[in-house]
Amino acid sequence: MVKLDIKTLRSRLSKSKYVHTVYLPLFLSAAVVLIVAAVLISNTVSASWRRTVREERMREATRYANYLASEISLAGTEHVTESGEAGSSDSGFFDVLSEETEALFERFSYMRVMVLDTKGLVRKDSSQTKTGSYVMNDDVLLAISGEVVSVREGNAGRIAVPLQNTTTDETVGLVYLLVDLSSVADINGNSARYFWQVPVITILCIAVLCALIWLLEKPLQRILQWIIDLKLGEKDIKEVDKPEIKGDNEYTRIVDNLDELTHDLLAVDRSRKEFVSNVSHELKTPLSSIKVLTESLLLQDNVPEEIYKEFLQDINSEIDRMNGIVNDLLTLVRLEEGENVLNLTTFSLGDMAEDILKRMRPLADQRDITLSCECVRPVEIEADETKLTLALTNLVQNGIKYNKNGGQVRVRIDSNQLYALIVVSDTGIGIEEKHYEKLFQRFYRVDTARDRQAGGSGLGLSIVRQVLTLHKGTISVSSVVGEGTSFSIKMPLLQSEPEEEEEK
Repeated sequence: MVKLDIKTLRSRLSKSKYVHTVYLPLFLSAAVVLIVAAVLISNTVSASWRRTVREERMREATRYANYLASEISLAGTEHVTESGEAGSSDSGFFDVLSEETEALFERFSYMRVMVLDTKGLVRKDSSQTKTGSYVMNDDVLLAISGEVVSVREGNAGRIAVPLQNTTTDETVGLVYLLVDLSSVADINGNSARYFWQVPVITILCIAVLCALIWLLEKPLQRILQWIIDLKLGEKDIKEVDKPEIKGDNEYTRIVDNLDELTHDLLAVDRSRKEFVSNVSHELKTPLSSIKVLTESLLLQDNVPEEIYKEFLQDINSEIDRMNGIVNDLLTLVRLEEGENVLNLTTFSLGDMAEDILKRMRPLADQRDITLSCECVRPVEIEADETKLTLALTNLVQNGIKYNKNGGQVRVRIDSNQLYALIVVSDTGIGIEEKHYEKLFQRFYRVDTARDRQAGGSGLGLSIVRQVLTLHKGTISVSSVVGEGTSFSIKMPLLQSEPEEEEEK
């Protein structure tokens, strides 16, 4: 025989999956509540049933006593009248008991019936034990005085109803009933076959509860296993199929939201890896160029001064390129994570655009590109001038970089009652529509070779979008390949007020 001590039992229970589930305390609590409720309901129903039966028996006994008294009174009065003894109050009144009312005494087995005269003499006793004896108590005295008495004490009841001579309206005696209510317990026992239904129904409810808990736990276990598979990461997230839950309920919504969250986190992780890879690649390229140039100088003897200067200029250009990448990265990081507080001032968009074009004109003159600004109406805007200047400068600079020699870059400024509208357009090489959605992603390039040749880091448009997001603004692009590109900016005139709906 295998002996199982308490420690071993506890250890096995602690390892059981049925112990570590939220449904176990729920089931136990519900089972205890149902059992206690069943016991209370059974006791309450039983007590109420017994009380109701006793009260009904007393009412039945009272009706019987009144009926019996009425029958005896009529028969006795008739007998006295026929015998010519009307002047006597009770002489001959009870002579008819043995003839007319004998059958009425045996109607109910749980009642003892006695007929008494006004002196308390028992003229008739259904049990044949008190006939000829005297009974005198408060019940008898009250009935002789003309009152109907009905008293219940525990499992016994007493009823006394006066007997009257219907001719003279005199009380000539009483009907005295002793009611045995202890037999109600027998009736309750017979009805117990109905009370056992309560615990049976309780057991059925517990069984239904177990079935419901089992049905509820099955999808929960599948969801839990799915989460564990995602957590362990033994499979690719795309290979871990989400559990199929039937119906539209909380489980399906949990699964759908967790699946969406998982793919969002996967996208964030993929974006992070791409970002790190892109940063590493962007910084590695100028470093590689610097290394090649320095090694070329170190491996050559008696290098002419002109070669040194040329190589040093190339090295300086690569360092400037690295510096630009690092500065753009720092700017983007500050905009996305740290410096989200806007230093709001009110200024003229036209003046800001003119200042930007003035700074960009030397760069444009190198390729004979014309810069122009058109202000349809004066526009005063509440914004962070430094950040907005950075965004607009990047757009103008891109228009110059990717333009044709002798091309144009135009800035157009307009407004309505709620928004400022800025359009930066160029006559450059244009962008295919398939690139529109990814154009504002970090390090995304339409043409990698061309972009690097132009000296871009791939972060300019990401900075523009982040600045506009901080200002509750939007940016859109339209382009025709070979003809040019236009960037359209829409910003609220006042940042301190809630953003209004777009003008219809």
